[in-house]
Amino acid sequence: MSIEELVKEDEHRVAEIRAPFHPITGEGSVGKRKKVHIEDMYPYDMLLPLPMMQNKLLKLILKAGSINRFCLDRYGECSQEIREKVIRKFIQVRCKQDFPFYAYAYNYIKNKDGGRMIHFKLSYPQRYLLSILEDMRLSGVPIRIILLKARQWGGSTLVQLYIAWIQLFHKESWYSDIVAQDASTSRKIKAMYSKMLEKLPPWLIDCPDDAQLTFTPYEGSQLDSIITYGKGTNITKARDTVITIGTYNNPNSGRGGDISCVHYSEVGLWEDTDGKKPEDIIRSISSSLLMAPLTVEVIESTANGMGNFFYRAYQAAKQGRSNRRAVFVPWFKIEKYTRPVEDRAAFARWLLENKDNDNPPAGCLDSGKYYWHLWMLGATFEAINWYILKRKDYIDHQDMMAEFPSDDVEAFRNSGKNVFSAYHLDKLKETCREPLYVGEVQGDGVQGKLALRNLHFIHDRSGLLKVWMLPQKLKHKIANRYLVIVDVGGRGRDADYSDILVIDRYWMMFGGSPEIVAEWHGHIDHDLLAWKAAQIAALYDNAKLVIESNTIETKDNDTDGDQSELIFNRIAGVYDNLYVRRASEAKIAQGITTEYGFHTNRKTKPMIISNLVACVRDQSYIERNIDAIGEYAVYEKKENHCSFGAADGYHDDMVMTRAIGLHICFNEMDLPAIVKPKPKQKKKTVITEATI
Repeated sequence: MSIEELVKEDEHRVAEIRAPFHPITGEGSVGKRKKVHIEDMYPYDMLLPLPMMQNKLLKLILKAGSINRFCLDRYGECSQEIREKVIRKFIQVRCKQDFPFYAYAYNYIKNKDGGRMIHFKLSYPQRYLLSILEDMRLSGVPIRIILLKARQWGGSTLVQLYIAWIQLFHKESWYSDIVAQDASTSRKIKAMYSKMLEKLPPWLIDCPDDAQLTFTPYEGSQLDSIITYGKGTNITKARDTVITIGTYNNPNSGRGGDISCVHYSEVGLWEDTDGKKPEDIIRSISSSLLMAPLTVEVIESTANGMGNFFYRAYQAAKQGRSNRRAVFVPWFKIEKYTRPVEDRAAFARWLLENKDNDNPPAGCLDSGKYYWHLWMLGATFEAINWYILKRKDYIDHQDMMAEFPSDDVEAFRNSGKNVFSAYHLDKLKETCREPLYVGEVQGDGVQGKLALRNLHFIHDRSGLLKVWMLPQKLKHKIANRYLVIVDVGGRGRDADYSDILVIDRYWMMFGGSPEIVAEWHGHIDHDLLAWKAAQIAALYDNAKLVIESNTIETKDNDTDGDQSELIFNRIAGVYDNLYVRRASEAKIAQGITTEYGFHTNRKTKPMIISNLVACVRDQSYIERNIDAIGEYAVYEKKENHCSFGAADGYHDDMVMTRAIGLHICFNEMDLPAIVKPKPKQKKKTVITEATI
């Protein structure tokens, strides 16, 4: 791409974001539109939504050419009263079909710069979200959105006012529910609705001109409200529209099947508790929503790590595995995040010159590659220039990406309590590939000495052993080449998996890195796991076999308790290259100096995890299994900052085998070395009488 092409593309991007938008005339508004002219009604020339063209009143007005001629044709006169009646009816029709017009003309929102309430003029990101909502509405499908928010661009405001618009103009008895993280958030969302009612002309929804629309408790409930007007005992229902508010801990959704629209707010912050999960609350409420047009379900939140329901639901929507549409707006699509660029050609040249630069250009804190990455995502020159300056407010780039994510991958990866850097994982992922073989290791038997006789690998698509390199047969034996690590899991479907990892240390002889060459991952009875591990270790040149002996997180990992004694008793007498450690003080006092297996505890776990973080950061080993990257991505520091583990609903078996294995690989084993064969001794010639 040339400098000229970059400049031209930048001009196109800027023009798209800054395109004129006039909700009253319809210029730059959402959806397909047709230009009409009404000579005596401001603004005279309007771009109206195509569905509005089917309205009988509009057809007659357009045929007449003016409001006055229509009144004369229809009523025989054109008094002020009749003219006002026709104009109001026209506006009602337009409000029903033209949300941007309705929002600007009759909705007022808080001015974030201070001062009085202002007209709700949709921003570029809000118009983008509205286009998706309207696409679903006009297609006649249920409206289902999962919105990943970044920064404050008014996504929640748009969602709630859009639901209110459907309730006011499209559906009677279309009750809605607001469920937020806490009561304060729920009330704030409902307050937007209340303020809108205060300013809404009552005639828009066929109420008397002197009516003051407001919310009144419904059937005595302070959490359920209905739109009314009037005072004291003379309260009249304006529209059969009930709004319910609740919280995650008290969703208050007893109306059940009456709910047609629901707005879930900050779902990423909803934490699992005993007997309750976010998916349980959402399922119990949304299950009553009919799969019908104009029903609405919006799940919105900022990102909060990769191990929660919101992340899983967003990914399912993104991958097309749910009825919801995934929506994300990057920071560079928000109009205010720009900084002028004086010489656009020079900036384009700078981007091109640094697009392969792994180091920060002069005056920058991030690599030239990253700025080119922003450009490829769709950022303008002015947006990138703003980012360069804003980045200096943050010590760590991850903090910047958490506040201003450029895509939905950054948004999730740089939020929450992740142990491993997303950048480092992206780099580690580059060496991952599909296994060369999938199958199992077989011997003459399944258990006992027979299990280790005539070992060979068999190809089996349903096998659980992935192999990137089979053991090599070299001219000379290499000592300390292979290392096999076992993390003991549970037997049930929902329990942690057992994991058997094979590390090849061959290239460490020459200053290179250890490499993942095979991995078995599945559920299996523990006695069979012992022999499975021994078979794999024996196949790989009688490798050092390291079994995690027990773990302080047993209850969390559902490993059926400490199974190490069972495993060691099964194979210790048959397999002779088991890892041993120094025994505990109590056992040394009993005369036992060593114990089998690696013991994970409060002292060793932080040590091996810290080592693993360094290994991932420095790319000091070669990863092959892409599934391990997935486990790294959801491995977290827990709330008390004293322990580590997988996010709720995920597993960390592959993380633990790598943590134990790479600690032993770099810190406890001698370097691999060629074992030179012993020289053959010459047979001594014995002189006897027979040889003379």
